[in-house]
Amino acid sequence: MIAARELGGRRVVVGLVLALIVVTAAFGAVLGFVFPAQMGIEEISIIDLTVPISPVSLALYGGVTVGVFLVTFLFVVEIISRFDDDAL
Repeated sequence: MIAARELGGRRVVVGLVLALIVVTAAFGAVLGFVFPAQMGIEEISIIDLTVPISPVSLALYGGVTVGVFLVTFLFVVEIISRFDDDAL
C-alpha cells in the first residue's frame, strides 16, 4: 500500500511559488511570440538596456522578475516570523 502523505505548509508554498514562476515564464513566452508578429515591436528598453523581443527573452524576464519578488517576499516573511513568539 502507498502511505498517506501530508502536505506541510512550506512544501505547499514552495510549490505555489514554482508554479507561479513557470506560469509567468510561459505567459512571457507567449507575449514574446505575439508582440513582434501583431504589433511590429522588435525591441524593448528596460532602464537603459535595449533587449530584443523574443519568446526566450520575455520568458526569462518574466520568470526572473516574479521569482526574485516572491523569493524576497518569502525571505522577509521568514525573518519576521522568527521574531513572533506565536509563529509555528
